[in-house]
Amino acid sequence: MFRGGSVWVTVLVLSFGGAAFAQDADQPVRFDGHKFVRVAVQSLEQLDAIHALDVILMSDAEGVGLVDFVVSPQALAGLDALGVSYKVLNDDIQKDIDAERARLAAAPEVDPRDRGWFDDYKTNDQILQFIDAWTATYPNLVSAKYQIGTSWEGRPIYAVTITGPVGNPSAKPGICFNGTCHAREWISPMTVLYSMDRLLREYATDPEVRNLLDKLTFYVCVVTNPDGYLYSWSTNRLWRKTRRNNGDGSYGVDWNRNFAKGWGGSGSSGTPSSDTYRGTAPFSEPETQAFRDYVLAHPNIRAHIDFHSYSQLVMWPFGYASLEPPEPDRTAMRTLGTDMTTAIYSVHQVTYTPQACYQLYLASGVSIDWVYDATGAFSWTIELRDTGEYGFQLPANQIIPTGEEIYAAVRVLCDYFSLLLKIEFPNGLPTFLFPDTPEDVLVSFTNVGGTLDPNSPTLFTRVGSSGAFTAVPLTPLDGKQYRATLPATPCGYKRQFYFSAETTNHEIVLSPPDAPTTVYEVEALPIVTVLAANMDTNPGWTISGGQWAWGRPTGSGGAYGGPDPTSGFTGLNVYGYNLSGDYTNNMPEYHLTTPAFNCTGLQQVKLGFWRWLGVERSQYDHAYLRISTNGSTWTNVWQNPNADTADYAWTYQEFDLSPWAENKPTVYLRWTMGTTDSGWTFCGWNIDDVEVFALDPAGCPTHPGDLNCDGHVDFGDINPFVLALTNPASYAATFPNCNIMNGDVNKDGLVDFGDINPFVRLLTGP
Repeated sequence: MFRGGSVWVTVLVLSFGGAAFAQDADQPVRFDGHKFVRVAVQSLEQLDAIHALDVILMSDAEGVGLVDFVVSPQALAGLDALGVSYKVLNDDIQKDIDAERARLAAAPEVDPRDRGWFDDYKTNDQILQFIDAWTATYPNLVSAKYQIGTSWEGRPIYAVTITGPVGNPSAKPGICFNGTCHAREWISPMTVLYSMDRLLREYATDPEVRNLLDKLTFYVCVVTNPDGYLYSWSTNRLWRKTRRNNGDGSYGVDWNRNFAKGWGGSGSSGTPSSDTYRGTAPFSEPETQAFRDYVLAHPNIRAHIDFHSYSQLVMWPFGYASLEPPEPDRTAMRTLGTDMTTAIYSVHQVTYTPQACYQLYLASGVSIDWVYDATGAFSWTIELRDTGEYGFQLPANQIIPTGEEIYAAVRVLCDYFSLLLKIEFPNGLPTFLFPDTPEDVLVSFTNVGGTLDPNSPTLFTRVGSSGAFTAVPLTPLDGKQYRATLPATPCGYKRQFYFSAETTNHEIVLSPPDAPTTVYEVEALPIVTVLAANMDTNPGWTISGGQWAWGRPTGSGGAYGGPDPTSGFTGLNVYGYNLSGDYTNNMPEYHLTTPAFNCTGLQQVKLGFWRWLGVERSQYDHAYLRISTNGSTWTNVWQNPNADTADYAWTYQEFDLSPWAENKPTVYLRWTMGTTDSGWTFCGWNIDDVEVFALDPAGCPTHPGDLNCDGHVDFGDINPFVLALTNPASYAATFPNCNIMNGDVNKDGLVDFGDINPFVRLLTGP
């Protein structure tokens, strides 16, 4: 277990003097005895010394931090001699290559129209056959493949256009996907093909997909480096670059360092044998020239994704410098990147991290920087599965799961660019209302395919689920943001609402999109506190062992010198796992458990607490928050993700416990530290000001006479009152959001004929 920064990289060290040099296609490169190791690089000087061992970079770039290498026995001895810290992840990478080659040799031929086609990786010829099958199967949706350029070795570079039969393809917003610019990343073309195949297959059966394809045009180049891709199949499984003859005995240029924006800067190399060799000039390579010209030939392209592996990242510009796009594009790209990772996680609970490209490393001359700079199109790099366990030899049984989760991200992107206006809620929509209190909602409007009429944003709202909506203009704030104010809502009542805006071409955009058929709905309910512990006094929670303790942290420990836990909290004490220093290594799980608390009859149960957390990646050291309704079976509410989560600062954390705690009589919470691996350590958990709170529907008074729950007693309540009086079950079914006890106008605890005269008096007045 090592920690040296935020850069995670993979490098291959070859015993025969570097795979950047030519190899006989009849004699495949072998890596017998080579080990896959993770090195903690402490400085650029140390990195230079590692390169002197004759290395080939295996991930997209490198720097100070954790860097992965596949090393020969001789190079491993060199690492030992340098005193470099490392950890072996795979003891013999050639075994995996041999197994993969044997599996592919035995794989049966699969019809491209069969979903079993995605059960294993495919050659360039098989990919082209698959695209031809698209054209034959979906002639109204897919163009025939067409050549956009020629590779260094003379191979055609193909692309295809996909769109619905409605409208002019070049007049629709365009989305460009490309893959396989790095030859060894075999999951890249499979993922591009899977997403497009899903859209084509679902066009006839899914109205949402039909809407997307009718509104958008996709420009898809599946293999942008055909020479390198073929070479990775025939000769060197770990080949990255193109196959240009550099004239010095070395071969290849890094496709993704040859673009004009930032060309020649950090994260690229001027050495031809380097895996990040940038070429002799921007667009010196026929492969990048072809892609450049292809993008510029389609000015309707609004978005672009370059698919890579591995690292599980969704990245936006820039890579060449510590910069992000200017506003409003910065926020829009960040939001879309986050939304895509959320969609990815929802499919198989695989975590991808959204971030600007430079936050991983500096990489100059990359495609996404140029696409955004030259065309204004939003551009991303998606680094696919995994995070180093398999590297570029991702098992074939992960092709479809990877495709499924990325298809979810593609749908998010398509949904966005198919809109005229994007209506968003930067602070979210309220999940409840405080009774009898107005509630402000921040609303933002982003131009996508249209331009907002600034005077048009409107809130439509009503109490209950019947009656007319009231139109309320939104108040303009700075830029694209507006304020909507939900009127005061009586306790126990639900408020429905939706938003409307128009473009300057008088096209109406609604949120939700099908409003008022679908609307937003929120209830006014009182909040109750179920559990509270400010930690100033010992709450007496159960400790299973280890280093859990109640008290004041000493501030000692902290392996990397971040602010210590004594800074930033205002209470007297905490519950912590670091009161006297760092947690220990090689330990099992130890727990801090609350007493049972009662959530019977409660809704929207939330946990809020302050934390100070210093824990490494989850593959090494583990921290959990868990919940139980019986004190013996525990479910994870949260665990530290496979990313750098040592935040070294007090942070407020809030979790929705409703799926487990809502209306449950017995609920426990547990904070867990461990297991931990050997190596570096941090200061673990510190927890303060814990509160569990919820909404209490029973806490609202009744509203006598208001049987249709619209906030008023009027003639609209007559029929509901009669129904409550004569058929309570039918009333409950007809007015599920209303309290039948509103019919108890004489307050005797019953809804009966004794309530008729009091109801009439309420209706007609004194």
